[in-house]
Amino acid sequence: MEELLREDPFEWKVDLDRFFRTGYVIELGEGMYYQKYKDRKIICSSLTGAKQFEREADAETFVYCYLGYVGLKVILCRVGWVLLSLESESMETEQYWDGSQFTGDIGKPLVFPGFQEAKACQKKSGLLNVSMIDLRVFRGKEIVMAA
Repeated sequence: MEELLREDPFEWKVDLDRFFRTGYVIELGEGMYYQKYKDRKIICSSLTGAKQFEREADAETFVYCYLGYVGLKVILCRVGWVLLSLESESMETEQYWDGSQFTGDIGKPLVFPGFQEAKACQKKSGLLNVSMIDLRVFRGKEIVMAA
């Protein structure tokens, strides 16, 4: 412990993957994600409090087993790290790295399961000075519960 105190706090390595998990979440409304079921009510939260699933199939199974309310519209969303062009801040659409170039096509970005993987790609591709790493939510399959 004393060794940590002697180090400069700005040099501490923080495992961002422990704080910002990737996988899949269930969107129930714009920016509202399923968190839990309590007192016969569905509780929603922001992304940070959302129930997360490792695989899309797990999230879909959960929807059919526990959220079978007629008319309920849910969207299965993928959460992952991406490389964004620094020029995106001045453009109308964000520019995502697709493995060979930056593109505004929301369906083509490379999505990384961990921050370290994104950082390694950023370094390997020579994008350190032209990109930033960010956590994003990508809408996927929409499910409308029917009677």
